[in-house]
Amino acid sequence: MATTAEGKPVGLTVGSFTSVSLEPALIAFFVDQQSTTWPRMENSDTFAINILGHDKGERCRSFSGKGVDRFAGVEWAPSDTGDPILAEASVVFECVKHSTRELGDHLQVVGEVRKLHVVREGLPLVYHQGTFLDFEHLTSA
Repeated sequence: MATTAEGKPVGLTVGSFTSVSLEPALIAFFVDQQSTTWPRMENSDTFAINILGHDKGERCRSFSGKGVDRFAGVEWAPSDTGDPILAEASVVFECVKHSTRELGDHLQVVGEVRKLHVVREGLPLVYHQGTFLDFEHLTSA
């Protein structure tokens, strides 16, 4: 999630998010180069990664839709840098953009974590092989 030069919130769903480094604290996510949303975000020096809880699949899907107002009916507040923090987020990483580079048909966006908010405990939302995993009903062997 970021804010455009006009001060409008903009956000997208990413399929891959990972830790990169502990010192400095770096994370990365990957965006399809064909994304129509990324061009509205790419000039922002800051962004917020909102990790959703396991029961927020519909919210995740709403941020991957095309041609819709992704923030319609979504409760959010600006971070210190103005980037959207969703009320439904479980964990939020506030970041400063470190680097962006092309990798195949995607862009790798690396951010330096400046703040971390654990808003609520719980299982994360995980998308795997076309569906969201239901961790609540998994049992260990």
